[in-house]
Amino acid sequence: MKTQVLQGANLINTVTTVNITLDTTPKTEFIEEIQKIHPLFLDEFMVEGKTISIQTKLPHLWKEAAVALNNYSNGEWSYDLTKSFLYETLIKKQILSMSTIPILRAAHELGYETTQYFIEEGFTPEGVLKKYNRYYAIGVGQETETMISIASSGDSNLAKMIQEDKWLTNIMLDRLKLPIAKWELIPSKDSLKELHEKYRKPYVIKPVGLTGGHGVTTNIESLDQAKSAYDVANKSIESKERKDWQKKIMIQEQVSGEDYRLLVINGVLEIVTKRIPAFVVGNGSSTIEELIVETNKDPRRDTSLPTHILKPIVIDDQLKSFLKEQDLNLKHIPKADEKVYVRKVASMSQGGITEDFTDQVSKQIRYIVESLAKSLHAYALGVDIICQDISKPLTMENGSIIECNTMPESYLNAFPVIGKQYPNIGKIVVEGLIGKKPKTKKYVYIGKNMKKFETFLALNTDESEDRVGIYRNGEVIINNEVINRSVETWRAIEALKLNSSLSVIVLHYLSFDEVEEYGLGFDYTDAVVIEKELESTKQYSTIQGLSNMGVVTKVETI
Repeated sequence: MKTQVLQGANLINTVTTVNITLDTTPKTEFIEEIQKIHPLFLDEFMVEGKTISIQTKLPHLWKEAAVALNNYSNGEWSYDLTKSFLYETLIKKQILSMSTIPILRAAHELGYETTQYFIEEGFTPEGVLKKYNRYYAIGVGQETETMISIASSGDSNLAKMIQEDKWLTNIMLDRLKLPIAKWELIPSKDSLKELHEKYRKPYVIKPVGLTGGHGVTTNIESLDQAKSAYDVANKSIESKERKDWQKKIMIQEQVSGEDYRLLVINGVLEIVTKRIPAFVVGNGSSTIEELIVETNKDPRRDTSLPTHILKPIVIDDQLKSFLKEQDLNLKHIPKADEKVYVRKVASMSQGGITEDFTDQVSKQIRYIVESLAKSLHAYALGVDIICQDISKPLTMENGSIIECNTMPESYLNAFPVIGKQYPNIGKIVVEGLIGKKPKTKKYVYIGKNMKKFETFLALNTDESEDRVGIYRNGEVIINNEVINRSVETWRAIEALKLNSSLSVIVLHYLSFDEVEEYGLGFDYTDAVVIEKELESTKQYSTIQGLSNMGVVTKVETI
């Protein structure tokens, strides 16, 4: 098996092309399946003999997929093993969800390259970077920002620190004098009796460092319930290794109302979404358990696909306990059209659904959440509010901010089940993050006459201001200083793209043979400069054709 990557526009296609030459006749059903998932994954593919050519702006993904495609084609891997690797290992680690897909897609549509930030090939070791390879550089050189899902290098460390810890979040809300329900940390289980007498009922007990509603118990009215809730929080904390700050548990007065997630991007409230707790609708013959199984068959709840916008309802102790509170159990048969809620917490991760409320939000609530995001210096912030009426000012009577998150699953806002959807969320995020940054000039030189090219470069750069990164014959060079030698071409190209100090990047190929082997290197190139002696070649005409297609701004000969 052999894998070749023609990076950027190349002499065959206008898009990065991954050529995978297998040991046998290719089976392409998985490529066809992935192509149907979303246009992000690949533009087109073709098969010629034993070689699959995939046009894609995610070359790392297909480089890693090559071994699975080869092993499946030659019969070494089963269908299930191949699918597990492609979906559960590869796509899940590199893409995961509709929080990442719209951002990468928007970057490509806006003309920005995307490059995996930390990993140049293979996968992160267990426990490193949360086992993800979903850190992407958007843009090249000085225009670059880095993202994982909707979180980015535009988020301050302060924001990330505060959002992880509900205790710090509440302290910050207090400091800004923004509406928040009474709260405090629980020193120990023994202190619950005193706290129970002190707090208005009902109240909530929850871990300060967990997300997705894990370990949260609401509607606590009695001391026995409080002790049980404390145990539930501890059980969630102890389910895996935690840092010390994650082990704290807090009590908070419960505010009544509906649950909302408000998404702020670049200091502007963009989307308001109501979160509805998981429920089933009776048909008069099926049990609650059977209705849950049927509900989970909705393809929107299939988390093996990165395009899922809902999650399955999981039957666990908390679900059974909530049913018991309603004098129900899993074997109960609801009447036709009867709605039975199976979760207290309106969390997407626990099977809830969503509804758009962007047009109903009050100006006061808008100012509150935009103030919080700006004060935390968070580029993207999901703010959770529970209130009676989202169209009215947030007061102690109407509701409270509950928590915030600098890496919210933005797909719950962008793709609500009920109401307007916002598929343009990716463009809002990308344009706000790097749209006003200075662009990096990208040049490709093909030839050996360096003196003439240096003259061209001098005329097109400002020696006093520009920092020029060059790849030439295995060397990485910055402003005429050799930084590294004997570097593989593709590695050197990616290294320069990720270098945020560079205002100009130059890729120097000695001949068209190198271009045929590696591609031009960029999705879009400001200028391809070609030695005059090569003007009569077929490859020169191909470059002119790329210019006519708009992926090369201009072609010059020297």
